[in-house]
Amino acid sequence: MNESTKFMEEEEKKSRHFGLFGLSSVIYALFYTFCLYKNASGITYPFFTGGTLFYFFSFLKKSGISAKKDSAFYAVSIELLGISTFCTDNKNIILMNKCGIFILFFILFIHNFYQDKLWDIFKYFQAILQTILGSLHSFTRPVTDFKLYRKAEKTKDKNKMSGPAYIMIGLLISLPLLTVVLSLLSSADIVFRSFIKDFAFIDWLSENFIGLTFSILFSFFASYCISAYLEKRSIKEEVADKRTGEPLIAITFTAILSFIYLLFSGIQIIYLFAGNMQLPKPYTYAEYAREGFFQLLFVCLINLVLVFVCLGRFKENKALKAILTIISLCTYIMIASSAMRMLLYIQYYDLTFLRFFVLWALIAIFFLITGILIHIYKEMFPLFKYCITVVTVLYIAFSFSRPDYFIAKYNIAQMLEKERTESERPDYDTLYLLGLSADAAPAILNPQTLSALFNGPENSVRWTLDLKAWKNDSRRDYYPDTYKPTTWMEEYLHYTYYDSILLTEHEGSRWRTFNLSRYTMKKCMNPFTMSLFMKNKCPLFYTLY
Repeated sequence: MNESTKFMEEEEKKSRHFGLFGLSSVIYALFYTFCLYKNASGITYPFFTGGTLFYFFSFLKKSGISAKKDSAFYAVSIELLGISTFCTDNKNIILMNKCGIFILFFILFIHNFYQDKLWDIFKYFQAILQTILGSLHSFTRPVTDFKLYRKAEKTKDKNKMSGPAYIMIGLLISLPLLTVVLSLLSSADIVFRSFIKDFAFIDWLSENFIGLTFSILFSFFASYCISAYLEKRSIKEEVADKRTGEPLIAITFTAILSFIYLLFSGIQIIYLFAGNMQLPKPYTYAEYAREGFFQLLFVCLINLVLVFVCLGRFKENKALKAILTIISLCTYIMIASSAMRMLLYIQYYDLTFLRFFVLWALIAIFFLITGILIHIYKEMFPLFKYCITVVTVLYIAFSFSRPDYFIAKYNIAQMLEKERTESERPDYDTLYLLGLSADAAPAILNPQTLSALFNGPENSVRWTLDLKAWKNDSRRDYYPDTYKPTTWMEEYLHYTYYDSILLTEHEGSRWRTFNLSRYTMKKCMNPFTMSLFMKNKCPLFYTLY
């Protein structure tokens, strides 16, 4: 086959690809923009994930490819993360959900286009990166493929294109025209404007024309280029055996580490778990237990990567397997030590999102190390699939757990407990609670909780001194707002409700941005709750401007 024939066949493939997926990509781009434009966590997000899955499986069907059976796991996981995004207002979880959805989508894409049974974690991440970069390199494909498609259609039918091509062009032309014409007509007639405003969101469309256009173009080019690159199947499926490293090298450095780990693990058992030996002065047992958990978490992660590298890059060796087993078992002890330290730390310094996440990460590492231990002695164990499944299931559980709710509930309970047991209340971190999302509202605005807080003692040193300073300020008579005391809950509602919820609804339109967590917060803001915190009698929730 000569170069000319190859070139003709390549052009024919590109033309056929645009005929199959050009209009679908345009419709998907409109759907993507409708769901996600200025709408990070609204009710449309689960529809976006479902629509993207429908687009992908339609793409597979048109390409003559049958979806693999285990695709159902990835599809269900993606949809659950989409639902989780709609159910929470926590920005950290929303961001992690989107990262998880992004990774799972690319794994789903690659899994169905390639024979990946023997791929390891390194090969998979290389394939994901190659797919992303290859799609970026193909960013001109929609334009060039459209030209080839138009040329082929004209040749077939005497300068006439097919119906889908006409529809696609008409849709692209209608968008800017519709926005301009509706703007002009609504400004020309007040009755027409009042009628159309509730249905077409004319003001919102006019204000966001540039952003909407960019979103449509981005999603069209992205979806089309990814599908074009996947269809080329440019990634090599063969996996070379990279276990070529001399095992003596790995044995040397892992043996040194394992000796250190065994010594460290013995100290943890004697000092931390049993608590039978005397600590260095001036340490107390509580101080010893409340430090080092982040360092131990990082060491656990290092061990995880270390064992992966040793298994994937060095020749098989019984001594190396034994040492890696010791390192894995020591990692279990480090996980337990880090978890115990973190729990004691939380008991004294309260709960935060990071501390909550660390506990989840330790659970995930525990299961990953277990999978690695199995893989050390059973080479055919599907380690990558196991890791993806475990992390996905654990993260879905974490994303639905509403950490902010439990953080607020636990920290407030700690405040009340310390109020009952201490004559002078310590300086609580109410500022951290102020930054919690609407997920925390059922715990903060709970009537029983508020009643308990309002009935608490009002002899807080900080609150008394601040109130006295404000009353004695001579400028107060001339400037009433100077150092004006305000309740913490007023600040919380202003920050979460007005600056977050109402702003989100205004920018993205209320019905698209409807979110279950934000709706729950509104329901918690009932008249009884409002009357309680507006009385300004709660020293626990006292702050200053």
